[in-house]
Amino acid sequence: MRNTLILILLSFSTVTLFSQVPLIIEGQVIVDTETGVSNGYNIPRNQVTALTFRNNKMTSVNSSGYILQAGDEKPGLNSNHLDGAVITGNMLIWNGTDKDSWTHALFTGYNLGVIIKYNYLLNTPNGIQRKSDGMTDETGVVAYNIIKNPKVGIVVKGMNGVRIYNNTLYTDKTTEQTGRGLIDVHTNIDAGLNAPSAGTQIFNNIFYTKHNTLCINVMDKESLEGFRSDYNIFYSESGSPGFNAGGVVVTFAEWQALGYDLNSVVINPRFNDFTDFVPTERLDYGTDLGDNFAEGLAINAEWGAVSPKTAMQNGKWQAGARIYEAEVNDTTVLPPGETKIYPNPAFGFFYVLTTDENRAYSSLRLFDAHGRLVHNVPLGFNRKNTINLPGNISSGVYTVLLEANGLTAFQSKLIVLN
Repeated sequence: MRNTLILILLSFSTVTLFSQVPLIIEGQVIVDTETGVSNGYNIPRNQVTALTFRNNKMTSVNSSGYILQAGDEKPGLNSNHLDGAVITGNMLIWNGTDKDSWTHALFTGYNLGVIIKYNYLLNTPNGIQRKSDGMTDETGVVAYNIIKNPKVGIVVKGMNGVRIYNNTLYTDKTTEQTGRGLIDVHTNIDAGLNAPSAGTQIFNNIFYTKHNTLCINVMDKESLEGFRSDYNIFYSESGSPGFNAGGVVVTFAEWQALGYDLNSVVINPRFNDFTDFVPTERLDYGTDLGDNFAEGLAINAEWGAVSPKTAMQNGKWQAGARIYEAEVNDTTVLPPGETKIYPNPAFGFFYVLTTDENRAYSSLRLFDAHGRLVHNVPLGFNRKNTINLPGNISSGVYTVLLEANGLTAFQSKLIVLN
């Protein structure tokens, strides 16, 4: 009888300990007016909680502390109480004036399996942080987020196996304003710990720096163990993108010589602007990461009380947070009897697609806004024709005219970005 009672008590304790209390916070506008130290929006962690934090807008001006605190700075009784949290579709804005601030925007210390996707972080000093004392994350991901003008964008501190996929990271900070990277990976030495960050994976991201600050900053040799980075896009307006390989600052060529980012490219992603961060054309430079990570932000995604619009990876895997939907390239997606000019806006080239067998256009003429002919090319009888734009063509609005004997001309406006 005594043994039976002990078993019953143990069973009850186990259920109590590991059952999750659901907590959903969504569609809120959260404004923190504290200018000094602030804990920000502090998620309760005194019991095991299934957290969903989505589609909230958060604004802060604090000089230190947090915007969203969904974890702890050191191991304790609350560790792992927010395992599996889903933090998605939020906008976090820091409007503070303290130039020395390291306010943590989206903090998830000592929790595993956290899904951080589709968030937009603006001017946050310390963007997204994954921290622990050597825990290994097998199911979490930091994916399809846009981070603009951080001092440091994403931090991996003492956590193994962190996956960083398809984010867009941009900064106009100078090296005087920050010595950190758009992604930092390093050992956690807080409170006497010595926990490296092994096995970090960085794939399909876009890194854009204005003043040659570091793109990827692996701060110690121990955190290079199992480190993988590839199929990313790098660009710096001030020369070669910069990297830190275990404590040594290197150029992109030197970084590749160490075996990293061998399939990555240094190109200008040509964003439409530095607010939306939509590339002017598909950036098919990524690698397939599987169905679980195939849904990114659509090029017209916006943030508000409902989830941002998403788009599926299609064909060659695209890099960055914004994903173009499948291009129109056959009769299964273009109704019979129609003609389409795409992509629009166009950069470098565009397609002419027709599914009407009775409308075989023989020529294409391109006119500028003043009615001047700037391009004239013959068309074949293919349903899909590729039109390469002249290298000296200026950005602007043009008129495309498709013609053939005996046919009514087809006319369409085309925006050219060059």
